[in-house]
Amino acid sequence: MRSIPTSGFELPDRYEKDLLHLMVRDAHTLFVYWEVGNRKRWLCSQHFECDWGVLPKALRVYDVTGVYFNGNNVHRHFDIETTPEANRWYVHGVSADTVWTVDFGVYTIRRQFVPLLRSGAVRTPRDSTAPWGAPLQPTVPEAQEPGKTPARIRPYDFENFSAYHSWMK
Repeated sequence: MRSIPTSGFELPDRYEKDLLHLMVRDAHTLFVYWEVGNRKRWLCSQHFECDWGVLPKALRVYDVTGVYFNGNNVHRHFDIETTPEANRWYVHGVSADTVWTVDFGVYTIRRQFVPLLRSGAVRTPRDSTAPWGAPLQPTVPEAQEPGKTPARIRPYDFENFSAYHSWMK
């Protein structure tokens, strides 16, 4: 058995990018990972006049099912305080068949939440058998901006394809 040569290259712990990704693990669990770059860390430290490592960090999880999310109009939300060194977290106990988004942020000394990063929206699957003909995994519905009519979306080619074409007659 031959050993694989190593080049001495190690993956960095951080990539100096501000990012927050949210993924669905199952109907009742989400997985979120994030990175806060040095610039944003420094700006927070300067603003709150303390070291980044001592700022209390948290995830704020929002239920945004069917709403045009503006940061305030959610059905419900809850906070999860993370450890100072954490960069990923499992969020347990979320509802099935619901649209979720997550903010990563810090608490002020008065326990006000200040969001720093926001994820995209994901939808948890059903936790029951789908009715006949219903899709197994529904897509995230298009939210309508208040006061505006929804735009018509052109169907994709495969939606107009018929297996029984005229040459089959």
